[in-house]
Amino acid sequence: MKGVKFFVNKSISVLHLGERGVSGLCGVLYEGARTLSYLEGLSEKADALHKYVKLSDESSLKRSFELMVKDGLRKLRLKKVELAVDVTKDLYYGNEAFYTRTVKEERGANLTWEFVVISVVKPVKLPLMAVPYRMGNNLATLVIDLLKYIQTLGLKIKTVYFDRGFYNWHLIDYLESSKLPYLIFTPKNGRIKDFIEQTKGKLGCYTHRGEYSKDKTMWKAKTKILVCKDAWKSPTGQLHDMCFATNLKPRHSLAMQYKRRWNIETSFRIMKEARIKTKSNHPLIRLFYFMLRALFTLIWTVRQHLKGNFKTIFKVFLKIAAQHYQNEIIATKPILNHPP
Repeated sequence: MKGVKFFVNKSISVLHLGERGVSGLCGVLYEGARTLSYLEGLSEKADALHKYVKLSDESSLKRSFELMVKDGLRKLRLKKVELAVDVTKDLYYGNEAFYTRTVKEERGANLTWEFVVISVVKPVKLPLMAVPYRMGNNLATLVIDLLKYIQTLGLKIKTVYFDRGFYNWHLIDYLESSKLPYLIFTPKNGRIKDFIEQTKGKLGCYTHRGEYSKDKTMWKAKTKILVCKDAWKSPTGQLHDMCFATNLKPRHSLAMQYKRRWNIETSFRIMKEARIKTKSNHPLIRLFYFMLRALFTLIWTVRQHLKGNFKTIFKVFLKIAAQHYQNEIIATKPILNHPP
């Protein structure tokens, strides 16, 4: 539970608040996450917190989160992992902000704050980093930077899973040249439709070539397209083909293995159970709150695996943590010497 206090102290300048002040702030953050509330409704500290966050920067938030990730990996003794990368979004109902993305209307909103997240999906579900995905950003570049970061953590990557939104020649070229094992679910259009028609049995493997523009230069890339016939059954019982770009050994079972990517969706659902609400359109405040969500999930996951049979559901964990910091305030409350 001390991880949140460490993250807050490292990422924003609040040391001047003292031990009791920081403990009180962490308790409010946990309570806001537990109740899915606006901090303004829980404490008068909300405006001050936002001021401190604005004085920080993106690299400080990410570096502080990285230190917590390294601590979690050390405690879990993770070495070989399977990863997934995906984009998650927070719908935004305010006025148009510079860093938001425009999307098709969803639940009455046309704007979102989006984040690219990379997580372990096996042997545990563990968020490793999140970066903002802003209007004008190159998604492939963001993912490549995340993959470079992962390689500094000392993990052996068995497979990285991507959905069809990441089928991109720039990203594929990086994965191929760095020899990172990957599995990308591909859309069934263009040349992919031809490969499906050419496949007569259960499995087809084809070399696919493409190109992309980078630094005003055209670059060529290639990958293997794997066609798995009748690999997925819809709720109505209809069989569907699945196609992947990959550098793994071709086999039909990769279609089943790809389902592990959905574990990152489970992580997103857990993280949404710790969403502190805010109407702020400041990008650092939005990133700070999102990384807190990921941090709550990371701390809870590590505790679950270290405690064995003594496990706690996520919402109960948030309640216990909020109470823990409240007790810290009481324990550090100065004793007043009253006159006799």
